[in-house]
Amino acid sequence: MRRLMWQRNRRRNAATLAAHKRDHEWITNVDLKMMRRALNLARAAGLCGEIPVAAIVYRGEEIISEAANDREASNDPAGHAELVALRLAGAKLGRWRLHDCRLAVTLEPCPMCAGAIVNSRLQALVFGASDPKGGAVGSLYHIPQDARLNHRLPCAAGVYKAEASGLLKGFFAQRRAFKSR
Repeated sequence: MRRLMWQRNRRRNAATLAAHKRDHEWITNVDLKMMRRALNLARAAGLCGEIPVAAIVYRGEEIISEAANDREASNDPAGHAELVALRLAGAKLGRWRLHDCRLAVTLEPCPMCAGAIVNSRLQALVFGASDPKGGAVGSLYHIPQDARLNHRLPCAAGVYKAEASGLLKGFFAQRRAFKSR
């Protein structure tokens, strides 16, 4: 049974990688692995009452930092997963330039986070669900690709999109159901 699940996951990962490589030749299995880890972190954040969004800063297969939204717990309006993960990565590496690191995040970054991503000089960004009301990496704005800025980076949208958006939809449906009681 376990071997069958492993084979099924391996085929699914290969299909996912092939689909994303059509649009973004730079995507690797490591990017998919980090996104899966981010989805697990987001799931845990949702169980703690936070909006289920998580981010991981990584270099190769090494995880530099990882964080989930913590706005409710910290009462910090800037407690977005991306910002927390970038701060932790900078502190761990002892530098603010993260030019050799990538970021995997479960939701399209907002303008604040997209600005921080550009300013940290990240190598690449991979994200899951799009955010049509607040996304700044393709939905409303294109901050990481804006030629007027001093740094641009490749971005891959929709990596494990169904899982990422399903987490968010489930979280908000549960919240609405709780409020209606």
